[in-house]
Amino acid sequence: MVRTPRPTLGHTAGMKTSVMNHVKAVTLFAIGLTIAAVVVTAGLFPQSQEVPSVGGPAPPPQYTAAVERARALVRAAVLEQNLPGVSVAVGAGGKVVWAEGFGWRDVGTRTPVTPNTRFNIGTAASVVSAAVQPLGLTHTGADSAAAWSPEAIGEPGEDFPPFTFIRHTFLQPMGLAPAEYPLPGERATFYVPTSDDNPRHGRRLMYMRDLACCANGMAFYSTPSDLVLFAIKTNPPSVNGTLAGGTVMSLVTKPDSGLVIAVTSNIAHANTPSLARRIRDAFAQQTQ
Repeated sequence: MVRTPRPTLGHTAGMKTSVMNHVKAVTLFAIGLTIAAVVVTAGLFPQSQEVPSVGGPAPPPQYTAAVERARALVRAAVLEQNLPGVSVAVGAGGKVVWAEGFGWRDVGTRTPVTPNTRFNIGTAASVVSAAVQPLGLTHTGADSAAAWSPEAIGEPGEDFPPFTFIRHTFLQPMGLAPAEYPLPGERATFYVPTSDDNPRHGRRLMYMRDLACCANGMAFYSTPSDLVLFAIKTNPPSVNGTLAGGTVMSLVTKPDSGLVIAVTSNIAHANTPSLARRIRDAFAQQTQ
């Protein structure tokens, strides 16, 4: 009869150590996933008063009260929808009377939104693009879509998604991998909600596959101030821009009062139409 050798004490101890190390590794990774999920889905700002903002030139005195009302509306929308960043501009009397950025153009680095932050306007490009050169819009134009999504996930030669997650969650915060964000040139880092119906349901980075609406691989961008100038000069109807299946910007015109409101956000499915209308109404009260 052939006897199977019994494992030695040292061999048994080694097996136990190996199993324990494996269990620890799996447990730590699971904890990391849980922490990452909490970080991603938690509210970005505890209360509306804590939403940071960077303003442009001071508005004319006659619009001070309207701006204060509109600021409160924007901060409430950022909190309600859990938006990373929003930028707003209002035109009246043929000029921009208020421009201000709220929140972060990049969540990871907490780089603030400013009036000069450039946002992707998605499908609204078809309306605005022809006016760039004639009107001399300095912060509006087109860039390679790859510049908005450095890792080009969803394209040939894409990075391996699990490694992308590990790099974003562990390696970059530890300084072991270079950061791709914030994007150069005052571009806003774009996000997509983890649930398609509401930005409150968490977010992930927007990848190349989300930029499918970009014609010929180009992403069209603008600032709210440039959108307002475009509307003042061309008197277009109101327009919304969508990207990755959701709204990212709104341009609302009110011809009878001469008001123009532009709102942009750096996450798809932001309710920019509603916010733009509320801001319009806040300023309409002032002009009546």
